[in-house]
Amino acid sequence: MGGEKVERFPVALVILVPLILGFLGPIWQLLISSFPYWIVNSLGESVCHIGLTTAPFLVLLLTTPIYRVRSLRERFGVKTLAYLYISSLVTSYFINYPWALGQRYLYSVRITERELAESVVPTFMCPPYDVVIRLSTGGPIDWGAWATPITWFWLHNITMGIFMLSVATLFRRLWIDVERVPFPHALIAYELAKGNVSERGWSKFFIIGIIIGLAFQIPVTLTGIFPWFPDIYGVQYRTCPMLTRWFGGDEPMGAIPGMMSMTYNPTAVAVAYLAPLSVQFSTWFFAVMYMVAVQIAWYMGFYTGITDIGTCGRFWCTPSPTTEPPLKFGAIAVGALVAMGLMHLILNRHYLSEVFRAASKGSSEFKDEAMSYRTCLLIMGASAVAAIAFWMWSGLSFIDALFLPITAFCIWYPMNRLFGLAGAYWRSADKGLVFFRLLHPTCHTPVTTQEYLIYRTAVQSCSDTPTYPWGGAAVSAFTSYKFASLAGLSSRNTFKTLLAALLIAPLASHVSFIWLLHTVGGEHIGIWSSWFLGIGERISQMPDWWSATPAREPWVEYAAIGAVLMAVLSWLHARFVWFPLEPIGYILGTTAASILFGLWSAFLVAWILKMLTLRIGGAKLYEGYGVPVASGATVGCMIGMIFGGVLWIIRFFTPF
Repeated sequence: MGGEKVERFPVALVILVPLILGFLGPIWQLLISSFPYWIVNSLGESVCHIGLTTAPFLVLLLTTPIYRVRSLRERFGVKTLAYLYISSLVTSYFINYPWALGQRYLYSVRITERELAESVVPTFMCPPYDVVIRLSTGGPIDWGAWATPITWFWLHNITMGIFMLSVATLFRRLWIDVERVPFPHALIAYELAKGNVSERGWSKFFIIGIIIGLAFQIPVTLTGIFPWFPDIYGVQYRTCPMLTRWFGGDEPMGAIPGMMSMTYNPTAVAVAYLAPLSVQFSTWFFAVMYMVAVQIAWYMGFYTGITDIGTCGRFWCTPSPTTEPPLKFGAIAVGALVAMGLMHLILNRHYLSEVFRAASKGSSEFKDEAMSYRTCLLIMGASAVAAIAFWMWSGLSFIDALFLPITAFCIWYPMNRLFGLAGAYWRSADKGLVFFRLLHPTCHTPVTTQEYLIYRTAVQSCSDTPTYPWGGAAVSAFTSYKFASLAGLSSRNTFKTLLAALLIAPLASHVSFIWLLHTVGGEHIGIWSSWFLGIGERISQMPDWWSATPAREPWVEYAAIGAVLMAVLSWLHARFVWFPLEPIGYILGTTAASILFGLWSAFLVAWILKMLTLRIGGAKLYEGYGVPVASGATVGCMIGMIFGGVLWIIRFFTPF
C-alpha cells in the first residue's frame, strides 16, 4: 500500500522571493521622481482605494514565457505559481513608503520638527538628528545606530502580523470552504495563472481584456511622463492618483451638497464586477442614501458653505457630514464596522463552537487545515501576548497596550469581509481611535510620547490601509488561502509560505530604504524631498486630530446607532434570502471609500454590467466571458503600470 504523496515545500523559493522583492520594491518606488507615480507605478499598493498591488502580477507575468515551454510548465505547474503569488502578495504590502512598516514620516521628523521630536519621539524608533540627516544628504551608513529602529519596526510588524495570520488560519475553513468568499483579487490573479499553465495559453477573452486595460493605462502613463502627450482621459483635470474625479462647487455636479467623488479607474470597475450583485447594489444604494441625507440636512440649515469646497474637502474639511452634526457619518460607520465583525462571529457561533470543541479535545479531524485548531489558538494567544509585551516595553500602559491588538482585530476582521466580498475596503485614518477615545477622550498639547505611540499606531496600523502592514498581513493571508484553494495548494504549505514572507519582507524592505537614501541622498529622491520633508509627522496637529477621530463630541451615541443599524442589516441579510441589502454596502457607500475615493460609481457601473451579463447569457456568459475580460482588463492595467515604472526608473538615471 502506498502512502499519500507529500507535497514538496520549496524552501529556497519562499525565502528568495520576499528577500529579493522586499529589497527591490522600495528601490523601484523611490527612484520614481514624481507624484502620483511613486504610488501608481510602484510594485506595492498601486490602486490604493481597493488595495490592489502590482508585485504579484509582475511575478506571474515574468513566468509567462517560461510556462510556454511544455516541459517546464509540466514540471512547475500551478502550485509553483501559487507559492510565487503568496510570497509576492505579502511582500507587496511592505514596500510602499511612507506607509511601509507603519513608518510613515517618522525619520524625517528629526529634521522637520526637531525640537518637538526630541521630547516626543523615542530613540529606539528613530536615531538622533546627526544620523538621520544623512538620509537627506547621503553618506556612510551607521548601521549600529540603525540596528535598534530596524529591530523595533520588525517586532512591531511580526508580532501583530503573526496574530493576523493565525486569525486567517483559524477562519480559513469558514471563509474559503464553507462561505466561498470570492476574494476578487485572488480570482483575477488566478485567471492569469490559469492561462499560464494552460497548453493553449491565455484565452482570447482574457487577451481582449488585456487590450482594454492597455488601451486605458498606456495613455495615462504616457500623459504623466511626457507633458506633450495628449490627455485622452482627462486625468490631469481634478483627478486624484487612483483616478478618482473630484467635483468643485463651480461645477453642476459639485453644486449638489452631498455629492461624492467618482472613480473611473477600470481596475476598480473590473474588481467590483467580480463581487456579488448584492454587494454592488448595496454600495451605490447606500451612497445615494448618503447624498439624500446630506441634501436634507443642507436644506435644514446645516453644512452651510459645503458647496463652496470640492468633494474631497467635504470629507476632510469643515463643514463635513463625516465628523460634524447632525449626521456624523464617520462615527456611525465606526460603530457599524465593529458591529459587522461581531455579528459575523455571532451568526457563525456554531463554527466557533466546533473549533473550540476540536481544540479542547486536541482533535485532528480537520486534516485540510494548516495545523490543529489547538495549535492555531496557541499561536494566536502567544502572538497577542508578545504584541502587548512589546508595546508595554515601548512605554504604553497595560490597558493601552491591550487595546492595540483588540482594535486591530475589531477593525481588520470586518475589513477583510469587505476585501473578500467586494475586493475593496474602507481606507482612511478616521476609525482607529474608536476605543482609545473612550479611554482618553482628549490628549495633551503637545502630545506625550505615549499618546504619540497610540495615535500613530491606532489610526495607521490598526485601521487605515493594508500598506500599514498589520492590515496587509490580514488581507494577504485571507487572499492567499483563497488562491491556494483554487490552485490546490495545501493549507500547511500556504501557512509556511505566508510566515516566511512575514518574517523576511520587513527586514529586506527596511534595509533597502535606508541603503538607497544614504547612497543616492534623499534630497535627490522625489518622495523624500516633497513628502517626508514637506509633510512630516505633524506632531503639533495630533491633539486636534485626536478630538475629531472618528467625530467630534458627542460621538458615542452615533456609533451606537451605527452598531444597531448594522446588527439589523446583518440579521436581515442572514435570515431572509430575498433581502437585497448587503451590510458591507453600507460601509463602502457612506465612508471615505465612496466620499473621497468614489467607489460607489465603480460599483454602480459594475452592477449594471453584471446585471446585463446575467440577463443576456446567465452564469455561463458571466463565467466564460465576463470574468476573463474583467480579469484581463486588470492585468492590462498592471502591465501599463509596470511599463510606466520602468520608464520612470530609466528617466531617473537618464533624463529624457
